[in-house]
Amino acid sequence: MSSAPSPSLLPERWFPTRKPLPDARLRLFCFPYAGGSASVFNGWAPLLPPGVEPCAVQLPGRERRLMEKPFDNLATLIDTLLSLMEPLMDRPFAVFGYSMGARIGLELARRLQARGGRQPVGLVMAASVSPHVREGEPIHTLPHDAFIAALRRYDGTPEEVLQHKELLELVVPTLRADFALAWWEVGQPAIPVDTPISVMGATHDAHVPVEKLESWRSQTRSGDFQVRTFPGGHFFLRQQQAALLSAIGADLTRWMQSAA
Repeated sequence: MSSAPSPSLLPERWFPTRKPLPDARLRLFCFPYAGGSASVFNGWAPLLPPGVEPCAVQLPGRERRLMEKPFDNLATLIDTLLSLMEPLMDRPFAVFGYSMGARIGLELARRLQARGGRQPVGLVMAASVSPHVREGEPIHTLPHDAFIAALRRYDGTPEEVLQHKELLELVVPTLRADFALAWWEVGQPAIPVDTPISVMGATHDAHVPVEKLESWRSQTRSGDFQVRTFPGGHFFLRQQQAALLSAIGADLTRWMQSAA
């Protein structure tokens, strides 16, 4: 008799907001920024092209998975993700990654290419520079007070959380783990994939200068590469959701046509 899967490996834990489309033309796997959760992508489905099924990924250490140990090793996370995502790769799929999520999405595409078989029809990398050119400090290694100060500069963690000692004790391990994932193999030479890459950035992102968005070009051997910019700062997906989804939709429509 086979044993039941670990609760931490149940698909509903990893894709809690997924609403299956029986006739889906494409699945869009969405990975959030550091500290972000699957709820970041709530409301996306009606704004995506017909036939696109969003699959927002819920990593351990947040929301209903708050008490689960977060991943701080990208290779181990990709091993786990592949086993969970494989049943959903029975039709064309693409990947959207925002900030930390872009690093996860790139590594996922690299792994899929290395092992052969089905690969994403496209990658949308947002609010991030290519990891081989990233500069700055690996903030996940900082002492507590310096780490909190760095989080304030990113402006992604609500101040009420940073001021709440008990809540901060719960979320800091996840935030440190997430920034460790984002920093994985920073500065290493690019390992290009054959997948098209579309890059999205903001004109006033203090952490991802517009001129650095072009750095993603070396990550793909595909001739399909483009950069788009939007008004705003690092979290432009909040203020520019409609424009961002319109641009993503244009990419997905093009890639679905190529995959047909």
